[in-house]
Amino acid sequence: VLLKMAAATPEVDFKKLIEKPIVKVCDFAPQECVQEAIEVTTMAMDKFISKKDYDGAAKAIKDQMDKKFGTLWHCAIGEGFGFDVTYQQKNMMYIYYGQVGILIYKC
Repeated sequence: VLLKMAAATPEVDFKKLIEKPIVKVCDFAPQECVQEAIEVTTMAMDKFISKKDYDGAAKAIKDQMDKKFGTLWHCAIGEGFGFDVTYQQKNMMYIYYGQVGILIYKC
């Protein structure tokens, strides 16, 4: 019984670790905006990821970014995608949240 509990604990810790956003590409300024964008992303993903409602999460992120930083933000969310987009300089971030990629940009 004790061995099963010890073996299960690292999985739980690892699962919590991968549920934190990891910034892969960031062309975003100023630095305070980076943290706000990560918080917006985390809140939306926490709310929608269990249902795999990527459309709902993307809309929530886009709406919050529009409110905080002005209009014309776009958000793409999915598993296993690449991107090549034209964006307004200093207004793009690519984040991983577990196995899900999140691209946020303004154009």
